[in-house]
Amino acid sequence: MPIKPPAFSTRQLLGLPPDAKAIRDYLNSICDPLPEPVVKKFPDSTYYSYKSLGLSFCFTPAKGGDLLLDSIDIYNGHTRDGFKPFVGKEYPYAFTPETQAHEIVSQLGEPDRKGGGGQTRVPCWIEYQFNNDDGQGEGNHDHGLMIQLHGVDWDDREMGWTSLVLF
Repeated sequence: MPIKPPAFSTRQLLGLPPDAKAIRDYLNSICDPLPEPVVKKFPDSTYYSYKSLGLSFCFTPAKGGDLLLDSIDIYNGHTRDGFKPFVGKEYPYAFTPETQAHEIVSQLGEPDRKGGGGQTRVPCWIEYQFNNDDGQGEGNHDHGLMIQLHGVDWDDREMGWTSLVLF
């Protein structure tokens, strides 16, 4: 059975509003002065993107209409829409920018879901869902990790990752 390394401590930000001090403190720990985010609003979500930091926050409305942090996107490379590689020092589950697909599966086990690859020509992706049984956070909310990989060939054990979404 794989050993699950410590979770990404920043997941404790999930469920907080955009103006929360903990979110601001986290961002300032990565970059000071902090660049202004690119804010994009959609009917069901609002994104605060820090492209130069390789980081994006997705906020969704809760009961009462308040926005709460639903997911954190971390990028591992330059993207077509202007994201640069993540500049933070802590990655989820002790990954590094060089972590390969086979190392992810060794650490976390077989994913709960996966897709892409093969004839779809869509990059491979894997998803893990975890119970909040480690004493972090409040309640027994589930959380997860979705990882987009570089390649489209599931037999390529050494493909790296392009982005992570912590939710």
